[in-house]
Amino acid sequence: MMSKKLILTVLFICFVIFAYSDDSIDLFSKYSKLNEFKIELDIKLEVEATPTSISMDLYVDNFKYFYFTINEPNILSGVEYYYNLHADEFLTDLKKDVDKYKGVKNNLEIFKDFINILSVTYARDKFFVKEIKKDNNKIFYYYPKSKAALKFLGIDYTQMKIFLREELNNFTLEKIEFFNSNNKKRVIVKVNILPYDTSFIKKNLLEIQKQF
Repeated sequence: MMSKKLILTVLFICFVIFAYSDDSIDLFSKYSKLNEFKIELDIKLEVEATPTSISMDLYVDNFKYFYFTINEPNILSGVEYYYNLHADEFLTDLKKDVDKYKGVKNNLEIFKDFINILSVTYARDKFFVKEIKKDNNKIFYYYPKSKAALKFLGIDYTQMKIFLREELNNFTLEKIEFFNSNNKKRVIVKVNILPYDTSFIKKNLLEIQKQF
């Protein structure tokens, strides 16, 4: 049950990152120009007696080759994941023990349907938005006009804060926080997107393919 919640949480976070970027400050303008970059993602779920942490690094090469590793939880660490969009091949590499899976695009259609549902239920016009300026940071506070909850998570997340950090007259996404109605449960998402030489992905894939 927890693994299902974690997957749905990550999917929802991906939706929020791209759906709630504020056009007025052109938050993702510099990201959209990147062909090679790395995303550091740290998620902390404070929803049960024992907090749960998820940490992963995702590398993107021209939106054709993808590579990611999971740092936490430890049970999922140690495995390297690759995806070749052109060949539609997903590979897992555990200490040179490689498995290959085809037809991943079909599974991605499920994700697209999930996003379409969220885009209706959690559209920006369904939230009150308050902008707070603090030092060199901006905080966008979202509070829903209706009391619709994220039922699929089993927690009534009714509040959200997006923290932006100003650097050299540009704003970058620092973190996102989700709260339930009484502020006793929350999910904290820290995001860091930075340019990175990801040419190694294609090279590694070529070496891995020699095993097949």
